[in-house]
Amino acid sequence: MERSFTFHFSLSTFHSSLFTFHFSLFIFHFSFFTFHFQRENMKARNARIDTLRVVAMLMIICGHFIYHGMRHVGLQESTGVPFADNAVGRMNFVMAQFLGYACNIATNIYFMITGYFLVKPRTLSYAVSKSWKLWRTIVFYTLSVYAVLCATGALDFSVSQLIEQLMPIHSRKYWFMSNYIVVLLLSPFVSKALDALAKKEYQGLLLVLLLLNFAEGSWGYGGIFSGGMSLVFCLSLFTLGGYLKKFPLPAFRFDHVVYLVGYLSICLFFTLNSYVGQLGAFGDADTLLNIRALANNSVPLLSSVCFFLVFASGRWSVPNSVSRLAVGCSPYIMAVYLIHDNVYLRPLLWDGVVRPLNYVNSCWFLPYCVAVVVAVFVFCLSVEYVRQKVVSIIKK
Repeated sequence: MERSFTFHFSLSTFHSSLFTFHFSLFIFHFSFFTFHFQRENMKARNARIDTLRVVAMLMIICGHFIYHGMRHVGLQESTGVPFADNAVGRMNFVMAQFLGYACNIATNIYFMITGYFLVKPRTLSYAVSKSWKLWRTIVFYTLSVYAVLCATGALDFSVSQLIEQLMPIHSRKYWFMSNYIVVLLLSPFVSKALDALAKKEYQGLLLVLLLLNFAEGSWGYGGIFSGGMSLVFCLSLFTLGGYLKKFPLPAFRFDHVVYLVGYLSICLFFTLNSYVGQLGAFGDADTLLNIRALANNSVPLLSSVCFFLVFASGRWSVPNSVSRLAVGCSPYIMAVYLIHDNVYLRPLLWDGVVRPLNYVNSCWFLPYCVAVVVAVFVFCLSVEYVRQKVVSIIKK
């Protein structure tokens, strides 16, 4: 449950000017990064997986556009969305629901990527070093954002809140980062156990984990042992990513296309199910439509695997320009999540600046969504790039 807090300025006053300013910087930032990353001396990496990292982060932002900006997930009561009973309103509902389902799996992808690369055991010192570096970045942004908002009068200062900024993992300011650091710390031990498993043993383990994470309605055990934000589920994704690395699925012609079609088909099926289920609500002016989300267990697990395999399988290659950009963005990716999904910045960003509800019945809804996602990504990436450069200069 989110904590309530008081803003001392009118968000509507700054809405238009602030968002216009961000967009005016977008082209400059994007061009700068493209030029710089092409010249950066990077180690040889898996370009497709680096591209997947970038795509997954864009999906996270898009998912937050839908679920935080429109449905307001995380508040005590999620809000409905006033789509109009006309062609534009109905089409925008379908697009928003499809994007919601499609982007719902993005955090899953990061745990699978981690398992994919760490299935070969690493040392505990490596895991601690990675976790410590990530923790410092998290604390930097929680403290910095809190300090700026307090200094500008946007937020009341509180000693208890200040302490929470110093303990972001314990206070679960970011559920994803809390679980991610724990998975990193456990990875040397988990990977050592997984590395010792034969293929059939590994498959048996995956079957057990699938049963633990299976939850549909009153069926299954997912609601007891696991859940979309639980450590069990995150470790299951880590284990699954490790399996796909250790025992790659048989390759066949156009396999990545088949996996992509499977992923899109799952999203489309549930989108149409949501649309048909709420069809009668369009004619009632007093009824708000619900942009649904699937419990992050069985079906999203399947769609996560399909989407992951689009990038991990097949013989297709990423274009050089995309590869250079993706590899260059990789060191700064996590900060995009830390900045834009900060618990105090979230309402300022989505309700004060972006305001997607103003576009739900506009033909500009989808272009606006795409522009916002890219602009938020580039802006946050720019901030982290500058931060890392300043830190490197200070260390010298």
